[in-house]
Amino acid sequence: MKRIQNILAAVALLMGVATTAGAQTVEDNYPYNFVGLQGGAQATFTNQKFTDLITPQVALSFGRYFNSKVGTRLHVQGWQIKSAITDTYKFNALTGDVDLLLNMTNIIDPNRARNKFDWVLLAGFGVNYGWDFDEFNTQNDALAINPNPYLCGSKHSTFNSRLGMQFNFNLSDQLALGLEVDGNMKNDEFNLKRNYNPDFQVQALLGLTYKFGQKKSTVVKRPPVTPVVEQKPEPKPEPKPAVKPAVKPAVKPEPKPETAKPAVVPDEPLKETFFYDIRLSDPDPEPRLNKIAQWCQKYPQKKISIRGYADRGTGNAKINEGYAKARAEKVAKALQEKGVARNRMTVESFGDTVQPFAENDKNRCVIVVGE
Repeated sequence: MKRIQNILAAVALLMGVATTAGAQTVEDNYPYNFVGLQGGAQATFTNQKFTDLITPQVALSFGRYFNSKVGTRLHVQGWQIKSAITDTYKFNALTGDVDLLLNMTNIIDPNRARNKFDWVLLAGFGVNYGWDFDEFNTQNDALAINPNPYLCGSKHSTFNSRLGMQFNFNLSDQLALGLEVDGNMKNDEFNLKRNYNPDFQVQALLGLTYKFGQKKSTVVKRPPVTPVVEQKPEPKPEPKPAVKPAVKPAVKPEPKPETAKPAVVPDEPLKETFFYDIRLSDPDPEPRLNKIAQWCQKYPQKKISIRGYADRGTGNAKINEGYAKARAEKVAKALQEKGVARNRMTVESFGDTVQPFAENDKNRCVIVVGE
């Protein structure tokens, strides 16, 4: 057992890859194909002691997960089967199944950030194929009755149905270690005897799954941010107390010439745009936030509109809606921390339904407009 553990650890070390940033979602890893290799044991319920019927099994599977919740596989397993008449006998058998896979962990929590552990339910059907029945024939011929009428020559095919579950630990984005526990219902003639009841079989398999064909996502490095020191306005000097002038006799003022009225200076407009790398939602850079906060301080009667967007070229509508909303909300929160009241902000999310720029990557943005 220790030797098997060492082999599994070495394979995991050679094939493992580093996990990506925490901003990546579970859906980013799907769809993908997989191939699995398993080994374990099984036993068929009969009138013999259960522990006397345990036999080894090996299995090979090929499949595909279409999304984070649903997949399918072709599963082929076999080696040795035991049953009993007066004593135990063994024969060789192979079972091929087509199984439906339901990732219950992602169904229960579709928004989890990573998928280190997966709990999968499976159900399927297929065919059993048996051969090498010499031990059965020896016991059957020794009985003082006619040979068993349900022995089909030297080969035997029956129906199989399966229900089970998997517990998978993802060692990396490509490699998973899993334990599978199944219950199988087989035709009555599976073990060459008929008692007018189906045969039931339980099995436990431990194995490795290799995943391939995932979508490749490019990670863009963010440029370093230069910290900006916010300059505080100098305090205004306190006004000096007014000195009452000496009372002088009233002098009739001379008429003053008319002066021209000062020109009306229009309010300073505000429009700032924050651009984002893929799958990021933190506002950057800081100078834009400072500029917006200063504008709000200068025009306390005015309000601002914060509009979040996502690019249509990546992801899907649901994921893009989440990114656009998160970006707009984080800009609003950052402005609140700088003293801008929340009731002065209108926060909107357009997802990828509106594309303000012709270039796809620029549409991962938040646009702030003073109103």
